[in-house]
Amino acid sequence: MKTLTSHHNKDAAACSLPYVDNSFLERLPGKNTFSMPAIRTRAGIVNVLVGIALGSHLVYPESLTVLYLSVFLLFDMLMAVTFGLTPLSPTGILATLLSWKLKPVPTPHLPKRFAWSMGASLALIVLTLYQIESDGIWVSIVLVVYFALSWLDAVLGFCMGCWIYSKLFDCQSCRLG
Repeated sequence: MKTLTSHHNKDAAACSLPYVDNSFLERLPGKNTFSMPAIRTRAGIVNVLVGIALGSHLVYPESLTVLYLSVFLLFDMLMAVTFGLTPLSPTGILATLLSWKLKPVPTPHLPKRFAWSMGASLALIVLTLYQIESDGIWVSIVLVVYFALSWLDAVLGFCMGCWIYSKLFDCQSCRLG
């Protein structure tokens, strides 16, 4: 499969998008690798927030908690996609501080950014569905999916977005552990 990439970063070249000059991805603010302990800690924080939104929605569907948390998660995911875990992602900053003393395990940034864009999409779907029908079953279904995916990443270390990325773009150096 032919790919067009910059030759400055071996991991970025191995995980490149087919037929796309993705050298702009290497110039994104933040690092070309992220620390796995910080990423899993962030996934745990996101899981707790999504769990609060889900619980709130199931117990009291008229609550604005889902609205506020989905807006926060949308902002947080977009900041993480654009700038990495720090300096503008609130959960990324907290996760980095909480995992500061843990040994960093580098992981490629492109699959994580792809996964976080999926998280932003889920937050946007929840926000949209909540605006259309605040007590609807679809809000709960999307929140359950969001909760399950963040739980898989936080607890088991399996990032579904990274797995999808590795299958779509034939990323051999993506570590999904």
